[in-house]
Amino acid sequence: MIIKGASRAAPAKLAKHLEREDTNERVEALEFRDVPLEDLEHALRHMQMLTAGTRGYKGLYHANIDPHADYPMTREQWERCADVLEQELGFEGQPRVIVLHKKEGREHIHVVWARTDVETMTLRSDAFTYGKHERASARLEEEFGHEHVPGKWYKRDMEQELPMAELNHAEWQQMERSQLDPRERKAEITGLYERADNGQAFQNALEDAGYLLARGDRRAIVVVDIAGEVHSLNRQVTSAKAKEIREKIADIDMSALPDVNAARELQEQRRDARNSAKGRADAEEGRTETPEIDRGPDGADQSQKRDAPAQDAPPILAPEDPALMEASAELEQNHERRREYFEQDWEKRIAREMDLVNRQIRERREIERKTDWKEMEGKSGFERFDHKLKDRLDRKRVRDRHDERQAREKERDARDAERREARMEELLRDRERHRDKMERTFEREHQQLEEMHRRDQERARQQELDRARDPSPPDFDPSGDRPPDRGGGYDR
Repeated sequence: MIIKGASRAAPAKLAKHLEREDTNERVEALEFRDVPLEDLEHALRHMQMLTAGTRGYKGLYHANIDPHADYPMTREQWERCADVLEQELGFEGQPRVIVLHKKEGREHIHVVWARTDVETMTLRSDAFTYGKHERASARLEEEFGHEHVPGKWYKRDMEQELPMAELNHAEWQQMERSQLDPRERKAEITGLYERADNGQAFQNALEDAGYLLARGDRRAIVVVDIAGEVHSLNRQVTSAKAKEIREKIADIDMSALPDVNAARELQEQRRDARNSAKGRADAEEGRTETPEIDRGPDGADQSQKRDAPAQDAPPILAPEDPALMEASAELEQNHERRREYFEQDWEKRIAREMDLVNRQIRERREIERKTDWKEMEGKSGFERFDHKLKDRLDRKRVRDRHDERQAREKERDARDAERREARMEELLRDRERHRDKMERTFEREHQQLEEMHRRDQERARQQELDRARDPSPPDFDPSGDRPPDRGGGYDR
């Protein structure tokens, strides 16, 4: 039996998750305790609302109790599981809700408690819950006679190695979204890494296998799979450490790699192209009619003579393919949006940088004015008194000091204006450099799209040539020695 849980807020999102019927075969509310309404969303909102009288925020504790599918559970056993876990967590007497889910023939329950203690108006502690979960799991396994599931904390045998799950929760969620097994993906990328001699060869091998290298937001370099999911390169290569990977791929130009959003766009276009190519291949495979043979005057097969040169000729690409034009238009729209975001981002950046420069100039001017005043007015009290006395006797001294201050201010105005202009020119140069870099990236994306489309057309043309050579159905083999033709599929 596996128990997981954590404190949280957002009762509406939690209720939406617990009531989902598209991912669950069965959803049933087993218990509403100490809540005003037996409605899941209103009950969770009420439990979270109690937190308003405390200094905390996460007023709910959500736990998941998942026994093995070989042990069917009754309603009383489910309630007993919630009671035992409640005792271990210290949530006795707190409002709670129990929801039963059945997914892929396997049942589990979700239990949600209110953490707010209305007597003390404080939140019940949620510290050290890993050990509490395992203690409750061990008690329930012993009570129900279930097979013991090893754990990392209370249920761990210290003489054995620390048990590690094959997939963490994030990898499991990615597998659910993309339908790609993380273990197979890691094995494939690790094999490509080991066979590559350098970073460029590794990048080319990844692209041939359907992956793209991209600049990460938090990590230096990431891998984007065909489903658009982002993975850390260091975690996908299991046979080398991060330092070794960095040294091997040092020849890759990081500035030439697309960012994560651009890589996802390219993978989406690649998926569309693959689906289009696969649909054309499926439509062609549906043709089982034998082509009519064109006989010449001498009775020879003229169609084979006509097709003979075409078999060795390179594929003919359509100059105005609607699929390519549509994909190019979508890519250009994406580029326009990115150009607009680029301009907005740089306008904000320039305004922010110039505001910082102006603030630094004002602070420096304030310090310089104070320094001038101390130099011209005297430092000690006697010097300032003597200064004022001489000013009353000679008014020209006051005008001279005023003129000197004005001259210094003019020099500083010119100096600060030069500083602002220099900073603005530097920012504009940076913007132009980044704009050129972005345009080169856009051009490279267009080239990649055209290259990918050209490969699709070549593959479709090659399939047509293969079928022209052998018009028999793919699985028809009179000799029985040839294996069935699986087609020149694009999908790996």
